[in-house]
Amino acid sequence: MVFKLLVLVFSFITLHGNGPGYFPPWGKDSDLMFYKEEPSLPKRDDPLSIAAEKVILFHQNVISPVDGPRSHFRPTSARYMLLAMRRYGFFIGYLKGCDRLLRENKDPWIYRTRTINNVIYKWDPTYG
Repeated sequence: MVFKLLVLVFSFITLHGNGPGYFPPWGKDSDLMFYKEEPSLPKRDDPLSIAAEKVILFHQNVISPVDGPRSHFRPTSARYMLLAMRRYGFFIGYLKGCDRLLRENKDPWIYRTRTINNVIYKWDPTYG
């Protein structure tokens, strides 16, 4: 019984901290780790993507601060559409962003969530 307790305590310490025996995933499992920050994506140079990016940035920088935060997702829906257009191109990114806007509601979310300042947000990144 004591041996099982020691094994449990040791495994908890080594798996949940950066103590001895903890190694982050590598190889085919390296993509399982959560990203600490968003991966950088190159800007698209086609005219539709440039125009859409300017409209989204205008919304984020001018309209959203006046109107107030309303998104139940992190990253926000505008940021998601911007990242999706940078990653997949204008048409697929626009469709992904519209799909995201259709899901923007207070319905219960059964997938991953993030708690920021004691508020639970729906977690749905473009890269995960």
